[in-house]
Amino acid sequence: MGMEKESLNRRKIRRLIWLVLTVFILFCYVPQNVIGTEKYSILGGNCGAVSSSPVILQNGTVGASTIYMNGTSAKVSISASAPTYDYVLRVVNQVSDAWKIRLKAYSQSDIERLDNCTICFHNSTDGTSSQISIINGSYTQQTGPWYDLGSLETVYISVTLQASGSQVSVIFVYLEVLAPGKTTYAQHVLTFEIT
Repeated sequence: MGMEKESLNRRKIRRLIWLVLTVFILFCYVPQNVIGTEKYSILGGNCGAVSSSPVILQNGTVGASTIYMNGTSAKVSISASAPTYDYVLRVVNQVSDAWKIRLKAYSQSDIERLDNCTICFHNSTDGTSSQISIINGSYTQQTGPWYDLGSLETVYISVTLQASGSQVSVIFVYLEVLAPGKTTYAQHVLTFEIT
């Protein structure tokens, strides 16, 4: 009887040791970077508390635009009958940090009719930056270069158009917003509908 009790105690001790070792190993190998929060939702970064974006979209002065998702998504409707739209949207930096922005086309429909569609950024000091370019129905530039969006600054999105036919062309674009000092960025969805 004493031997059985001693054997039972040894098994309990072994199980306890294995349990402690397992917990210790799990604790040591858990990634250390999963604890914390981020102020903004940034793709490629840790997930955490999300607040409104520091960079928002606002209506322009030409064309018809609709702003969605607290200023982080927009649809722009314009007609190829007008060759130039000085600005269809505004990109507004609401904070004192400087950011970088660019446009990246990721999908489209019926762009074959677009003889020239050029989407640009511009402001009063840095000039114009061509971001998306479609010539004779094909992309010549699908991703633009990074453009500075300074502290509390507004950048304008303009469009130059020339098209044939009466279809509706649609270009789906990300406005990519690069966080200061980071390699990660947020993506705001823009839809350009051209009649």
